[in-house]
Amino acid sequence: MSAEQLDLNAIRAKLAGTSGPQYWRSLEAVAETPEFKEFLHREFPANASEWNDPVGRRGFLKLMSASLALAGVSACTVQPDELIVPYVRQPEEIVPGKPLFFATAASLGGVATGLLVESHEGRPTKIEGNPDHPASLGGTDLFAQASILSLYDPDRSNTITELGQVRPWSGFVAATRGALSAQTASGGAGLRILTETVNSPALAAQIQRILAAHPQAKWIQWEPTTRDNARAGARAAFGEYVEPVYDFTKADVILSLDGDFLAAENAFGVKYARAFASRRRLDTAPDRMSRLYVAEATPSVTGGRADHRLPMKASQVEAFARAVAARLGVTGVTGGAPAGAEAAVAAIAADLAAHRGTSLVVAGEGQPAAVHALAHAMNDLLGNAGQTVTYMATPEVVPSEQHAAMRQLVVDMDAGRVQTLLVIGEANPVFTAPADWKFAEALQKVAWRAHSGLFHDETAELCQWHVPSTHFLEMWSDARSIDGTVSIVQPLIQPMYGGKSPHEVVATLSDRAEQSGYDIVREFWMTAGSSTAPASAPVAAAAPAPAPTAAATPAAAVPVVAATPAAPFAKQWR
Repeated sequence: MSAEQLDLNAIRAKLAGTSGPQYWRSLEAVAETPEFKEFLHREFPANASEWNDPVGRRGFLKLMSASLALAGVSACTVQPDELIVPYVRQPEEIVPGKPLFFATAASLGGVATGLLVESHEGRPTKIEGNPDHPASLGGTDLFAQASILSLYDPDRSNTITELGQVRPWSGFVAATRGALSAQTASGGAGLRILTETVNSPALAAQIQRILAAHPQAKWIQWEPTTRDNARAGARAAFGEYVEPVYDFTKADVILSLDGDFLAAENAFGVKYARAFASRRRLDTAPDRMSRLYVAEATPSVTGGRADHRLPMKASQVEAFARAVAARLGVTGVTGGAPAGAEAAVAAIAADLAAHRGTSLVVAGEGQPAAVHALAHAMNDLLGNAGQTVTYMATPEVVPSEQHAAMRQLVVDMDAGRVQTLLVIGEANPVFTAPADWKFAEALQKVAWRAHSGLFHDETAELCQWHVPSTHFLEMWSDARSIDGTVSIVQPLIQPMYGGKSPHEVVATLSDRAEQSGYDIVREFWMTAGSSTAPASAPVAAAAPAPAPTAAATPAAAVPVVAATPAAPFAKQWR
């Protein structure tokens, strides 16, 4: 529409009656011509009435603003309150951007590994092996590397609860003392303490003091993957629980009986991998390369590095071990080789016999006790004891056959003989105990049940009390490695969720409930542990008395049975 067709005088009169700045797209919009109104209704049919209605337009903007605000709120996560306070005086050793390293140790399966933890401005960020620790030699495994993630896991438990209700620490201490006082008359007959495998001398001493005060009470240790077969085999061979420690740097010929010693199966796997690799380098010592024979059922890391790998069923390994032992001349052992393995047995036995004192026989954790006893007997006969293998006290302070002890606990709970149960650690027996034991059903028959752990797991769900535990990077403790080395576990950060260490939880069963973990560990090494106390450094050798280097008649404990007939091996020995 041209300017001549518009009534300019009317437009001027309309604008003269307004105040303040006015905005429009065209003269037609100001004049509100019929043509403009028709265009508006065609372009915006639903909101045409809003164009000149200030109230409607304001309401529309309010609704849109509220929608956007609510959408933003629903997408946010409420973070826990944190105090952010600048340094009044910056610590001398902390330089922003420059990491610090602290020595500590982590336990897995009752065995400690020495670690170096990298920390930035007071927060742990990376874990590596401690090169000065004999159990790691600077190496580490996937479990230690990943343990930094559990420190910052948002699913960690963060409050003490009783039947789902938040309670203070003092409330738990009072409840524990009340439950314990009810056991005084019976000498603790209804008291049970269930933990993971304990390799902490200080924690073991705490529990043993409680058992001394309550002689009828019992302490049960449980790991989902127990080492009962290895323990039973050592006890059968030596009459006591001992731990074989292998030196692969001295071994020229190695026989692995379904053992994956290069992987995480073995508690000393990091060190063994480094020691084994030192004898397999063509570029540095081609004339000193070791030879590895592996008899196994499932392909493994160790089997993949074998010079000669013999695939067989797991049930055939014992017959194979008996055949090799009989060929070597171990007293009291008879039995034929599995079908198709006769040539392999003869060749391996001859190679082992030709390297007396520099050979090694290793049994896998999953093999029965008889295979472990046979391995000890062969190492003894070959003169390997004290050379390529030494026998030390077990890293767990009080070794036991966990499967039998745990089964008895279920029987006692089911029969109503347990009134007070304290569960400590991440073993989570409700989830990990064999299903046919019906642990969960038996647990609910215990009158007073308490759980302490990093997470509110299945076991915590069935306990009345739950106490969040500290991460190993948040607590003071001590831990023993497979060779007897004791390491001090030191915190790198304050407990982020107010957790309590196992030392502090166990202390509630005594008159020392107000002691901190630091005081408990320090007191132990200043008094009871003074004879083997570590130096001020986080890592120090505490030398437990070594076990006998050889058994008088280790094969006597190995029952004599005929070899089980089996199908021929997939790969014939050549």
